[in-house]
Amino acid sequence: MKVVVSAGLPTSIKLVALRIAEANNWEFRPNPFAKRDYDYLVYVSDPRLDTYLVGKSFPVDRVVVYLITEGVLRYDLKKVMGKQRVVAPTNFVKDMIEKHDIKVEKVIPHGIEIPKNVKPVSEKKGYFYRAYYLPRKYPDYGLNAFERWVSKRKHYDDIDIYLVGAPYFPQDFKLKARFPFFKIKNPITKKEMAELYDSHRFYLNLSDAEGFGLTPLEAMSYGEIIITAYYPAIRDYLPVDCNIAVGIKDYWLEKIEYEYILHAEYEPENYLKALEISEELTEKELEKMSRCNIETAKKFDYKKVYLEFKKLIDEIAK
Repeated sequence: MKVVVSAGLPTSIKLVALRIAEANNWEFRPNPFAKRDYDYLVYVSDPRLDTYLVGKSFPVDRVVVYLITEGVLRYDLKKVMGKQRVVAPTNFVKDMIEKHDIKVEKVIPHGIEIPKNVKPVSEKKGYFYRAYYLPRKYPDYGLNAFERWVSKRKHYDDIDIYLVGAPYFPQDFKLKARFPFFKIKNPITKKEMAELYDSHRFYLNLSDAEGFGLTPLEAMSYGEIIITAYYPAIRDYLPVDCNIAVGIKDYWLEKIEYEYILHAEYEPENYLKALEISEELTEKELEKMSRCNIETAKKFDYKKVYLEFKKLIDEIAK
């Protein structure tokens, strides 16, 4: 039985597909349409045009779509997808998909690469965040809290925030004008990311919306403590006792091409308080929280969690 894994457009989605293929010793194929010499296709994507094409071009009993969404879809997904088997990465995504009367076969979380060695938190300092510009990655209420905090501290030498994107976004330069210490770097290599994760105590997650949120979980694997809004998707893996989670004030929708992204708005004052709390933690508290995150993240080793896809394919093939 031959299984092929393919993916949609974003780089992060391609990385997920590559890891699914590696974990199961399957072939990753950039273009699943070119040659259909396989029995089953696992397709990783968000609900863009390519997902429609897969839904209409392949036998429904031979495709598993690992579907990632960040909110309410703008179209009738059932009409587009037909009866393909659908897998979701979080319970939040499952709920969004099932609003279209589509059964989600399984919730299989995104897997991450577990680092072999991690520095103790006592050898680290400061705050790290890495994201390309989108309204959900740098919401105004998060930036307002951050700006007030930096102004009170009067220093930012221990804060590393990287704006990334391909190509660079005009908003990157607007943010850098507002915060001159922000860095614009594209790309950040895998080795550089590992070093950044492993040299900071806190991951400053400003984002207010995700379908999963890979970078906070990756940061946890290095023992970083996450300062974040407690948005729906992150609840699947973030232990609140080991991190600094900010409650949600309200939700609002952002219209994009294929969905309404569900933003979980938080109070700037509460995020500011979370930042201040981070500076008051003792070394003992930091060590306990860091170790908790490392142990939690180990449960999401991609070499283990993605074996669930093989189990599903085996069940389908019976």
